[in-house]
Amino acid sequence: MANHQRILAFENGFNFRDLGGYRTIDGESLKWNNLVRSAHLSYFTHTEQRKLYGYGIRTIIDFRSTSEVAFYPDQLTSLMNYIRIPVFENDLTESNISIAEARKSFSKDPQAGFNRMMEVYCQFVTDEKAQEAFHTFIKKLCLHSAQGGVLFHCSAGKDRTGLGAIYLLSLLQVPVDIIYQDYILTNKASTKRIKERLRYAIKNNLGDNYLHSIYDLSTANRCYYDQAISLINNKYGGMTSYLRDVLQISDSMVEQLRYLYLTK
Repeated sequence: MANHQRILAFENGFNFRDLGGYRTIDGESLKWNNLVRSAHLSYFTHTEQRKLYGYGIRTIIDFRSTSEVAFYPDQLTSLMNYIRIPVFENDLTESNISIAEARKSFSKDPQAGFNRMMEVYCQFVTDEKAQEAFHTFIKKLCLHSAQGGVLFHCSAGKDRTGLGAIYLLSLLQVPVDIIYQDYILTNKASTKRIKERLRYAIKNNLGDNYLHSIYDLSTANRCYYDQAISLINNKYGGMTSYLRDVLQISDSMVEQLRYLYLTK
């Protein structure tokens, strides 16, 4: 049996995770090397591009806004199929916010970063453009898998990518406790980046309020997850109804996903 790794190591990237091996409530498992989630690929070397291709990835789905992509374009081999599906017109998660902008927005209130993320997770669920984007994401997964594995990402690989993974794993009938474990694994897979951002704030005496906010902006949080799930349950009647009626994921799409990405 192959020795598969959940967290994938790339020197110039972070939060790379294979969704393979997760068990469904029916006893099936997600295939390895088929579905990978990550942060941006903007600093990839040619060696890392080849490594990703060698891992089996053939399609990249990018959830980032136009401005994010313009400033930090993915570095990919020409053999990759690149698809951009922006969840928002702007990066509401503040993943790539400059230090100057962050100080202006998050230095007065230690809860500012946390409050921003709670608002954003509401918008993930209720915003029509976000709903359309996640519908398109699932649709693309149904269409492009025959060409090889799919990697989907945003800037930090935790919020937009996190919601995409929550919806995908729900459709594949992965138990909710495993879905949450996958969501929160961002913090372990992004440890280096989180520490770098906090270290910079401390070194430059940016203040405790800023430090609290930058931590809340940089990490996955049970409160954010619960914010989205509670809204889905209370406003839309639960995840099954939300996926079917709001994201408009048809039974045939679910069957296709299960056929393509699950194994006995």
